Amino acid sequence: MGEHRTSGGTRGISKGPVIAAGAIIVLVLAVFGWFQLRDRIANQGIQAAETCVEGQLTLPVTVDPDISTQVTDLAAEFTATRPVVRDHCVAVAVTAADSAQVAGALTAADPSWDQQTLGPAPALWIPRSSDTLVGLPAGTVAGTPRSIAQSPVVLASPIAVTSAMRDAGTGWADLPGLQGAPDGLDVLGLPGWGGLRLQLPIGPSSDSTAAALAAVAESTSGTPMTPEDVRRGSTVSAMSALGSTDHDRSAVVTDSTETALARLSADISPTADFHSVPTTEQQLAATFADSGISAYAPTGSAPIADYPAAILSGRWTDETLSRAAAQFVDFVGLPENRAHFTDAGFETADAPPDAPTTSADTARALIDAVRNPATPRRATILLDVSGSMDTVEGGRSRLQNTTAALRQQFEAVTDSSELGLWVYSNALDAQRPFREEVSTGPVSEALPSGTRRSQLSAALDALRPSTATSTYESVTATYIDAVENFAPGVPNSVILVTDGPNDDPSISSERFLSVLASSSKPDRPVSIDVVSIGTNSDIGTLQSMSDMTGGSVTTVNTSDGPELPDLLRKLLY
Repeated sequence: MGEHRTSGGTRGISKGPVIAAGAIIVLVLAVFGWFQLRDRIANQGIQAAETCVEGQLTLPVTVDPDISTQVTDLAAEFTATRPVVRDHCVAVAVTAADSAQVAGALTAADPSWDQQTLGPAPALWIPRSSDTLVGLPAGTVAGTPRSIAQSPVVLASPIAVTSAMRDAGTGWADLPGLQGAPDGLDVLGLPGWGGLRLQLPIGPSSDSTAAALAAVAESTSGTPMTPEDVRRGSTVSAMSALGSTDHDRSAVVTDSTETALARLSADISPTADFHSVPTTEQQLAATFADSGISAYAPTGSAPIADYPAAILSGRWTDETLSRAAAQFVDFVGLPENRAHFTDAGFETADAPPDAPTTSADTARALIDAVRNPATPRRATILLDVSGSMDTVEGGRSRLQNTTAALRQQFEAVTDSSELGLWVYSNALDAQRPFREEVSTGPVSEALPSGTRRSQLSAALDALRPSTATSTYESVTATYIDAVENFAPGVPNSVILVTDGPNDDPSISSERFLSVLASSSKPDRPVSIDVVSIGTNSDIGTLQSMSDMTGGSVTTVNTSDGPELPDLLRKLLY
């Protein structure tokens, strides 16, 4: 019986380990099953992504031709990684298009994308420069564009010219003085080369020209440029000087930068029509490395092509494309991908945060200033300040509108222009109906109260309407003074601005025209140009006067609006 109890006790004790072992087995199987389930779920996710449950997605990218090869190669490498964005498999398609044309399409009041010319509408745009992004409509670009490569804007010139400018430390502000001077390069140690003869291409893919002009303007004035700044005297003078060479040839050509560089490299002699072309350092090195021309970056402003990657927003894209674009930009910026750019001559350091930018409107104003250079001239403005000039037009008097228009032009003429201001009415200077407010001379000349330019503006501020209109006597005196002080080599003129007929009976129109004829001198031609505001019953006599002196007569209906300043600009510019 003892054996029986002993045997029964042994069987009772053995149940615990069996149960524990079973529990462990169950737990191991459960854990193993969990890992299998997790891996199966993960694999299903990967398989779903690899099979692109949302389908294929093409990311359209538009780039400047300068950098299209590098971006296209990187697009192929990125696509080969089989990137997935929001369950879409992404492939990148790159189209090269001129940056200015793309900007025009994005800026148009009624944007319409010409696929035949520009390719598919992009979700990502990489223009040549951040300049191109300035002035785009609000909301066109999402976030802050990131520069993917850079290249400074330089001057391409024959090696001898490059060396001479480098040795002299030539700056952007020096270029206008070197451009048209017959001995411009002589002073740099290159006798027989003449002027700098900078050529300015404005055709397709010629963004370097506007960047170089902005650098000259900013280095001359010391401030960034706006379209209004371009019309200031110092900038007008600089752009006008760049507009033609010492051979009196226009510096502007309607070619691409590459065409201008090819023409330059074909003749690097001292007698060549052109000695220099603005370009990027990369373009010159990549295309014309062994052509006998080299790069020089003038001191002063530092224009740069910085190739910003701009993710577009609004109707040009959607959230998925924007994410794909951001992922591609990140890929392009990886350190291991920089060789694509550096091997082609680009730089890949971050663009300077204070790099100057130039809006499209400013670029157009600068190019217009060199295409239509101001002509230095000698002109005396004779301004009617009679009572009728107190007539209100557009909320201000005719006199106020006229002085505002004149002030605008006084600020815009070249430094070498000679201007003066006379006014007339009745008994303004003792018994004389006219008064010389500012003597005629170079606007940049220093006078006791400032430059003549500033004195002209100050004189306009002090004018008030008076009484009568003694036109004939005042014109005669002004004309005789202009003939006696004739400046050879430039156009000489008297510009009469009036709003009514002569009302001084002491001299008839016949006598007036006779005195003018006897006062003229064939070797000292002075034209009389008339700006008539509103209706003028004396217009016939004024026309005869103008015809006699080789001038012009133009009537504007009102002093308010753009017509008057545009006309004065034509006569003074």
